[in-house]
Amino acid sequence: MLIDFVLNISITISGIYLFHRLQYLEDRRIIDSNIFQALLMTTLAVLLLMVPIEIQDMSFSLYFIPLLILVKYSVPYMMIISAGAVFLFHHLIFNFDWQRFLVFLILYVVMMLILPFLNFQKLKELTIVVLIFTVLYGLGIHVFVQPLTLFQAMVLIAASTVVMFFAIMMYEDINKILGLLKRYEEEEYKDFLTQLGNVKALDNSAEKMIESSQKVSLLLIDIDNFSLINEQHSHLSGDALIKQMARLLNNYVPNGGMLFRSSGEEFSMIVPDMSFDKTVRLAEAVRNSVERAHFHISDRETVHLTVSVGIAHQTVSSDTKGALFKEADDMLHAAKKYGQNRVMFNPI
Repeated sequence: MLIDFVLNISITISGIYLFHRLQYLEDRRIIDSNIFQALLMTTLAVLLLMVPIEIQDMSFSLYFIPLLILVKYSVPYMMIISAGAVFLFHHLIFNFDWQRFLVFLILYVVMMLILPFLNFQKLKELTIVVLIFTVLYGLGIHVFVQPLTLFQAMVLIAASTVVMFFAIMMYEDINKILGLLKRYEEEEYKDFLTQLGNVKALDNSAEKMIESSQKVSLLLIDIDNFSLINEQHSHLSGDALIKQMARLLNNYVPNGGMLFRSSGEEFSMIVPDMSFDKTVRLAEAVRNSVERAHFHISDRETVHLTVSVGIAHQTVSSDTKGALFKEADDMLHAAKKYGQNRVMFNPI
């Protein structure tokens, strides 16, 4: 009995870990899906059917533990599908009596209806839920299937509670780690302040856009005299202005185009298959809109800002990306040199 108990804990913990590890390598996006959660818990339930715990000439399987975890992490139709799949293994392959499963299924449906409204989130609360469920499950078996001794009931309750405790603890730890990894990966390509893509994201997007487009336009948009704003007010005010500028510029991104925060006060807008004339008109619209806008430093105080815009417009070739960025950067420096608050471009 002790070996069976240890095997149940080991299978549950290792199964949760291996599934998440394999899926993280294969496709990181699928980890949060309902299909993944249902597949994981159904597989664990079937594995637990293979190692029932023997208690005084009676076998108990803790297959219901993964299905209970599924109540917290999936949707009702997936839970029903998982329960149906487990029943096929339970009754047809492993030859457990169907009466026990019917007792479980009735309690399971009741829990599906109740648990989402109780908002159980913590490990302690979920363990208590399983304790209550197992007591009711054991009582149902005792009344409707076959009588249980006090020792059998106590071992069933203790085993299910301990396995559930370790399973949820492992599950929560893995989800926290995956959440941190996801945040790290996003921050590698995302600007924290504006939630726009950063310079790495710009570089990757430029490569993809060049591969799929005939011509590409790049606008480098730099806020004029932004360092003076930080000196006169504060860096917090500067951050607030950057976020407002990002929202304003985002309104001017054409279909298919993308906006990035390249550096402190510089933004980049890259657009595929736009004519040179339309690119210039877009840049002038951005410059004019910024000049007329009121940017809030506080609830009562506003400031006016201007931007200088450097334009690059390239027909796609083998060296498009390097030439595109160099041209836009040269034009931005020219706009700064010749007075700021202006759009500069190479005439075509």
